Amino acid sequence: VTSLSHVDAVACLENGGLEFEGLTISAKDELISKLSFSREGDHWESNSTPEGDVVVAVDCTQDEAILSSGRSRELINVIQQLRKAMGLDLSDKVEVFFEESVGIDTVESSVAMNVNLFEAKFQGAVPLPKKFAPSWSVILRSDTAEIGGSKVEVSICRPAVAGKNGVGEAVGYFLSTLEPSNVANESTMSITVDGKETTLKQGEDYWGSTVEKLRATKGLSWL
Repeated sequence: VTSLSHVDAVACLENGGLEFEGLTISAKDELISKLSFSREGDHWESNSTPEGDVVVAVDCTQDEAILSSGRSRELINVIQQLRKAMGLDLSDKVEVFFEESVGIDTVESSVAMNVNLFEAKFQGAVPLPKKFAPSWSVILRSDTAEIGGSKVEVSICRPAVAGKNGVGEAVGYFLSTLEPSNVANESTMSITVDGKETTLKQGEDYWGSTVEKLRATKGLSWL
């Protein structure tokens, strides 16, 4: 009986029994049918009930979506450890920037595939490549961690107003003194540089955060 193929076993159950060397074995009274899973490849995992009436098989193949989600959670853990080291509360907002080795974009690709995860975890904030950080960004704490097999420098920074690319030194200094929460409802601001008054427009000359700037200017295709 144990050597029956799947096809033969199904036929036995459908016919109600099995003929073997002149002996009739009843499928109803003398045979117990148990399900099993014959896997092909190590990526399958399975388990069954003791009675053998239910079998659950899971394909454990790790595709890029699963791998990127795991790397994103590694990054989240690093950020949380940095926040904890600074004694920050859950309500305290920060900007997060990271820097990978030249030619490596493993973390950036992972963040790109899990933007919603970071927004939900950090009040709408999304970790960004360090090259986009304002020159006046103030680092609160940083650390180098291994994420997805690569060394990554992760920094948490004070929220800062972001200026347009190529902003002058004087304007940059002015923007560096502003609190993002204080300019959120300001459509324009005036500044005097070398005796000349200049008007700065929100959404054109400055933004409340680097994330806002990159979204508005499409500086990052995945944001």
